[in-house]
Amino acid sequence: MIRKLTDQDRDAVLAFLYREPEMNLYLIGDIKNFGFECDGTAIYAEFRAGDYYAVMSRNLSHIVYYAIDTDFNPAWVDMFTRYNYLFISGKASLMKAISPHLDDVYEDRLDFMKSTTFTRDPDVDYGGIEVLDNERDAELVYDLLNGIDELDSVRRKTKDEFIRYLMDNTNDNGTTVFYREDDKVVANASAVGETKKTAMVVGVATHPDYRKRGLGKKVMHYLVDYYVNHKAKTLCLYYDDPRAGALYEKYGFVHIGEWIMLIKDTKATP
Repeated sequence: MIRKLTDQDRDAVLAFLYREPEMNLYLIGDIKNFGFECDGTAIYAEFRAGDYYAVMSRNLSHIVYYAIDTDFNPAWVDMFTRYNYLFISGKASLMKAISPHLDDVYEDRLDFMKSTTFTRDPDVDYGGIEVLDNERDAELVYDLLNGIDELDSVRRKTKDEFIRYLMDNTNDNGTTVFYREDDKVVANASAVGETKKTAMVVGVATHPDYRKRGLGKKVMHYLVDYYVNHKAKTLCLYYDDPRAGALYEKYGFVHIGEWIMLIKDTKATP
């Protein structure tokens, strides 16, 4: 049985998801930050023999799916397709079970890391770092990230959607830190989907004209230091470039698994 969850399910579904808190960071964050009746979001669960088996969160155009095993129930496909999704993501083993049931999607495989320790480098100066708290600066962050070739997921959102996304992930829900120069944001790092235990690092980028000055290192060090040492939370991130993985290892991140995004091929011929 698959049904939509309500606030009465909160404690039980969170207990289920906290079995793997890092892998379920987005699902837990959606419940914590948006609840069960927020516009643009919805939480569903599959039950087998009365127990939780799988959970799906829809947040605007992004669907996240988690299950305790790879025995995928095709009834979920109707649930996925009723929403105009651009991405379905989750543990690699689960996405491999889902992809044969979907048309016109392709896989983006990512390595998954987490950090629970960080030693601050006294040679890294945090001067000039700003913390995002308004839509105008969110627009400047969008302008930076939208111009980075590798960040295709940013361009799949409209500017207004991305600004809303950043503002939804501020205060208790996340933190974006950036460095500004020449009236524009030139380096950025964000932590989103914050829960009581974890947060996800995204949007790490430096403007091509401002690279090799240590600005990316500055914002990333600040963000990891803030979460791991001051907030005592685990930071997670994805990467698909071995060079990035080697860099993140220097920040104390360790490999914990693989993640796949099933991306709708909007260029596919009907």
